[in-house]
Amino acid sequence: MAAYFDDTYDVETRRGDENALRNLRERPPDVLLTELAFAALESDEVLRLMNTPGLRGVPFVVLSTRTDFASFETAHRMGAADFLTKPFRFEDLRAKIRDAVDRRRQRTAGRLKLGALLVASGLVSQQQTEAALARQKADGRRLGEVLVRDGLVSDHDLVQALSGQLHIEVADLRQVSPTPAALGLLPRDFIIRHRVLPLSIDEAGALVLAMTDPLDVVSIDEVRLRTKRKVRPVICTESGFDEAVSIFFSTRGKLREQRDDEAQQNDEAAQAQDASIIEIVDGLISDAVSMKASDIHLEPREDVLHVRCRIDGVLHELREYPAQMQPGIISRIKIMGNMDIAERRLPQDGRTSLETSGGEVVDLRLSSIPSLYGENVTIRILEVSPLPPTLGSLGLTDGSLKRFEEAIAKPEGGIIICGPTGCGKSTTLYTTLELIKSGETKIYTVEDPIERKLHGVVQTEVKPTIGLTFAKALRSLVRADPDVIMVGEVRDVETAKMAADAAVTGHLVFTTLHTNDAASSIHRLVEMGLPPYLVAAAFRCIVSQRLVRRLCRHCRKPHSIKASRWEELGLGKAPKRQMHVYLPVGCGKCFGTGYLGRIGLFEVLTLDDELRDLIAGGCAAGELRAAARARGVETTHEDGLRKVLEGVTSHLELLRVIA
Repeated sequence: MAAYFDDTYDVETRRGDENALRNLRERPPDVLLTELAFAALESDEVLRLMNTPGLRGVPFVVLSTRTDFASFETAHRMGAADFLTKPFRFEDLRAKIRDAVDRRRQRTAGRLKLGALLVASGLVSQQQTEAALARQKADGRRLGEVLVRDGLVSDHDLVQALSGQLHIEVADLRQVSPTPAALGLLPRDFIIRHRVLPLSIDEAGALVLAMTDPLDVVSIDEVRLRTKRKVRPVICTESGFDEAVSIFFSTRGKLREQRDDEAQQNDEAAQAQDASIIEIVDGLISDAVSMKASDIHLEPREDVLHVRCRIDGVLHELREYPAQMQPGIISRIKIMGNMDIAERRLPQDGRTSLETSGGEVVDLRLSSIPSLYGENVTIRILEVSPLPPTLGSLGLTDGSLKRFEEAIAKPEGGIIICGPTGCGKSTTLYTTLELIKSGETKIYTVEDPIERKLHGVVQTEVKPTIGLTFAKALRSLVRADPDVIMVGEVRDVETAKMAADAAVTGHLVFTTLHTNDAASSIHRLVEMGLPPYLVAAAFRCIVSQRLVRRLCRHCRKPHSIKASRWEELGLGKAPKRQMHVYLPVGCGKCFGTGYLGRIGLFEVLTLDDELRDLIAGGCAAGELRAAARARGVETTHEDGLRKVLEGVTSHLELLRVIA
């Protein structure tokens, strides 16, 4: 190989050992050709070295016999200019080296031009620029970074000067959010490596590209080639770019494969193994996880694949991909979920997991449904974020918190958490189980599916296809010496009766129902077929809950509402003549929504002897509600109003959740 390039370049060859690493540090080359596997070095030790300040500007090409995507991904993430799989043609390698050298020369020219612009702007002197260029060459950083780090210019001054000299716009990435259609045009690794961020597509069809270095013509050319669009660069600050990346992109994650060997033989499976498709799918799911999304919806449309994610209970646009990428993306997801990619006419379910760069494993549930323009795929992201540390963190306060704590402190009885789908019932149950578990109690759960793994708790997932239902699992659990039982959901009279029997025979039983308030839960159990006397005897506490989004404290704004307007909105009787509340605005930290996180609204009804007598006598739900109000039980609506006045959420959000 050295002989082949001797006529054009001054070539040095080194064995893969510590001496080679030392020579690289002392005498950085113009271009490096390197293997991945060495007998005397760790596999990625050379790659790590090339990512250090002294060598970061040196382009390098990886030559390897490896064909797996992990090696390709690692090399590019560490800054490789290219990756060639052996055997290769020397003509191809020569072209790669020539391109790498040309890029470095163009970048150097860009840096010199940047220095001249800053001198012309009067921000720095020629002497300061030359000294900064010398330091830049030593540590491999960008010239702008060196000047800012040394305190010669500020981030803002640097951007304003370049904007004036180059006559280009400034993009404040703290206020501007990229559109899904633009963000889907470039892979995340390219965005991070080249420090460019697609913002939007303008009326002329050009891509508006935020850049920390708008003089980097090489990156602009690469974006133009990748997207097949004209590029309109705008300038942004280094700190603004870093903050935007931290918000819109997570650390790299990798889907775990669940497929069988036969699936790989299919033509679509081969298409789904394309490196760019793998990168897109892994990046898409990783970003949704980092944004704390609960679901991802891939929706085929006539000319695009539209991707939305549900954050804090509300759907937001995430990406848009060209229609021609749709088959590969959908097939990739189906392969990872061990689904049949040849079957597009019937709904399918699958499951897989994502391993984040930090080693954390996120469980995913997949479902596909045929639609007009292709398969609609939904990815359910099971919870990985830490549980709220206390019941107060859930949103329980004052009398509601006290009543619930008293109920869970008792060794027996049934506790029902009720509310519509997605209102946080599972989180309340998991948090409660974490708080009451100890070395002296045996806790069993029956769930569909298991949404969160609890250490020290025996968790069982129902499988109706093999006959393992809630009722059957519960029947076995009561013979397994439990102290606490959690039944994911009461769906039929058999499960309800077994849960009630367990509660009256010395067990603490938690379960859920889909009802609107606490009184309706009692009525629902009786409607299912449970005798009123058994309901009264078995259950001691019913909790109704909803979830509202928390206002983002970084951007919320104060607002006043008069009493008449308060009542017109349907918020009930105004507590005073004028209410001071907060409205959502939207910023980069909350993805432009004005909200960040969620909190619960609670109604906690504990049953005393008088209420049990009412239930056993077959009282109506309205009569039970009136008795609860007489005992000072706060409804979810009243809890919400209090949180609105405290500035925790907005009255608009309360009206969205509770009509």
